[in-house]
Amino acid sequence: MSASLPVRLWSSRLFRSEIKATFLLALPLMLGQLSSMLMGVVGTMMAGRLGETALAASGIVGVVFAVSMLLVWGSVRMVPTPVAEAHELRNGERVKTLVIAGLMMGLILILVCGTLLSLGIHFFDLLKQDPEVAVLAKSYLRIMMYSLPVLVFYAIFVNLVDAFSYVRITMVLSFVGLGVDILLNWLFMFGRYGLPKMGIDAIAMNTGISHGVVATGLLLFLLSKKELRYIRKARAQWHEVWKQTATFIRLGISSAMQMLFEFAAFGGGTIIIGQIGKTEQAAHQIALNLVSASYVTIMGVSTAGMIRIGQALAYNSKVRVWTAGVATLVLAMAIMLLPAALFLFFPKVVVGLYITDVTVVGIAVTLMLYAGLFQLADAAQAASISLLRALSDIKVPAMLSFCAFWLVGLPLGYWLAVPLGWNAKGIWMGYLVALVLQAILFGVRFFSMVKQRRFHVETSD
Repeated sequence: MSASLPVRLWSSRLFRSEIKATFLLALPLMLGQLSSMLMGVVGTMMAGRLGETALAASGIVGVVFAVSMLLVWGSVRMVPTPVAEAHELRNGERVKTLVIAGLMMGLILILVCGTLLSLGIHFFDLLKQDPEVAVLAKSYLRIMMYSLPVLVFYAIFVNLVDAFSYVRITMVLSFVGLGVDILLNWLFMFGRYGLPKMGIDAIAMNTGISHGVVATGLLLFLLSKKELRYIRKARAQWHEVWKQTATFIRLGISSAMQMLFEFAAFGGGTIIIGQIGKTEQAAHQIALNLVSASYVTIMGVSTAGMIRIGQALAYNSKVRVWTAGVATLVLAMAIMLLPAALFLFFPKVVVGLYITDVTVVGIAVTLMLYAGLFQLADAAQAASISLLRALSDIKVPAMLSFCAFWLVGLPLGYWLAVPLGWNAKGIWMGYLVALVLQAILFGVRFFSMVKQRRFHVETSD
């Protein structure tokens, strides 16, 4: 009976329609997300041309900056579903409340995350990294402080535009930002045409500039849309705005905790590998950068799933919610087959794009084999957690992430890496086990909630 389930699903007109609608929504989102990640990929490739010290510094910088930005990413992910739901019903007052609350949330996030980033710089030496790596990393992070406000409002505008289903403009402007970023990095990293040679500091500076260009374009686009006039004409009550802002922050904290457990585990692995040696860390950074590129593509599918869930919730339809969830998972895993094949069968080709050092390449190629093995699990867990966020189910998934990574994955990885001498390979085996466990737990929880019709989305305190 289970073998015939895919056939029965595909024979359903509703499911085929949902797959098509989700894919058409997800494709521009995936390309937009991919272009954003390519900024990091190209920056890392350029850093590789500066040597293993610069490459290792860019890796540890990513860990510190990601931790300081987790509250931003957790909070803005709570925006698309309620906005999509209210927009589907053309509830102008509700949409305007959500939009203003999102902007208010942005101001709070800038203050909180700026403080966290400042603390990360101040206590950076506690990470016990290579002295040369530490000097480059701290200089980079100080420049990122100035880019932080731009990145926060960029994240908010992207999620608002996507919630209104204007996903193509996000894609187009993301590629514009990518072009600006690559050009400026090429000019300033290597000091072309007499410009100052800034090394990896140029990446930090240009991150703010390129994202500022995209954020400005998104804001102007939203203000120009005649279809959104119903929102501008509506009146929002300030007490409702503050309640919604508090809800966004509260749900965002729980969402950020789930992300913290996962990102911190990856960050913890990076720190452990950095203490083993900068050659292992450089190889780890290459593999992690490639995995991040494929993961961000899946985030486009996940965002589409959240929007489709929001539209289904407007009609309080159990069938629509279930179908949107299945379509999102199927698409995410199908799309991840491509990078999985690339990592498993052509690892030396993709690693060679970053660096030519034979030792670093050899280690990175081995790590790519582990990365290829966990691609489907990564797709399933990324899609499932987004579906749970769309249902405002935040706290339990956070605890499941903690158990998967901190009670199982990272301890296993450390044991394999240090006592058993697997080095970076041990950490990546721990990642593989944790992601498979998460995928199973998140998927089971989502379908259990839908079966019990527990999909009331919390909107305010």
